Amino acid sequence: MSPIARSMVQFTQRIRNQDVRDKTLKLIEQATQSPELAHFTKAIRRSPSHTSHTDSRPHATVRFATDAQNAAGKAQTAHLYYDDNWNHASHTLYPEREEKKDDE
Repeated sequence: MSPIARSMVQFTQRIRNQDVRDKTLKLIEQATQSPELAHFTKAIRRSPSHTSHTDSRPHATVRFATDAQNAAGKAQTAHLYYDDNWNHASHTLYPEREEKKDDE
């Protein structure tokens, strides 16, 4: 499948810095070219580059869903890791779960 187009990515937070927004969209486009993520049709960008107590490596958090998952109210979270130029380096895809109110 084709990567998820930039225009189809939903944001849960407004990114005022256009450079960061463009880098995040490029990262999602590149990530969805990988075989493990290529079947997803929806992407919701949850948080920009950050680290967390469970993952100390800088990453962007994105919720991915297929059409069937989206219709069932389910999705899968992924941490997208990137190199110094914000190119997709790797990712961790977590198990499917139901959407929660705070996922919006």
